[in-house]
Amino acid sequence: MWSRPFIEFADDNTFVNKTHSKELLRAVAKQDIRWFTETDLSVADDVELLDMLRDAGCAEVLIGFEGTTFSGIDGLEQRTNWKARRVESYLEAIRRIQDRGVRVNGCFILGLDGTGTDSFDATWEFVQKSGLYDVQVTVQTAFPGTPLYARLKQDGRILRDEAWELCTLFDVNFQPAKMSVAELEAGLRWLGGRIYSEEATKARRAEFHHNYRRKLRQRGSSQRTADAFDPQYQTSINEAR
Repeated sequence: MWSRPFIEFADDNTFVNKTHSKELLRAVAKQDIRWFTETDLSVADDVELLDMLRDAGCAEVLIGFEGTTFSGIDGLEQRTNWKARRVESYLEAIRRIQDRGVRVNGCFILGLDGTGTDSFDATWEFVQKSGLYDVQVTVQTAFPGTPLYARLKQDGRILRDEAWELCTLFDVNFQPAKMSVAELEAGLRWLGGRIYSEEATKARRAEFHHNYRRKLRQRGSSQRTADAFDPQYQTSINEAR
């Protein structure tokens, strides 16, 4: 349907099985396509996998960071608390991925029980410091039928029972633990206004392309010559221009 397709691999964690992931990337690399998908932070731990991502035409990975501090996401994962234990490595992981020319779309949840009104400033500061290419910000949403909904309902924190019209990820359907509903709503509007402004968006993307060109120069002229014939490299340079 398109001469240059852009494809989503619709898997919540495409690279959880590293052996299978590398087999997939070797196959995709032969297809000359551009694509994006979702993953967790562990992708940044595997240097071979990171290099293969770029060679296979991966343009962007979406990663759910959820918050920016240990206290903010402590207990969010009830079995392992894996993300909270990795929060100090977030910035380095983003750098490793984006140094390969693969953009990171970082996702954050506002209104988690471990966060207060200071989380809005903290998220904004993290986005600026990290150099994330894309950002998604949503509000914690208790969907009817989930354990979160059951817990909040038992605690008397659901605003209106079975109100599916509030389950948009941008409307508040529960009483936050450390702020008011109005404060959460105002914080979302304030943060969204800053992150998605034209000025901030252009600055993030310009920084990404600047850093990627710098990394290419560091890799040497022979590598740059090879990259000049790489469709993904050409796309990144054209976007930067």
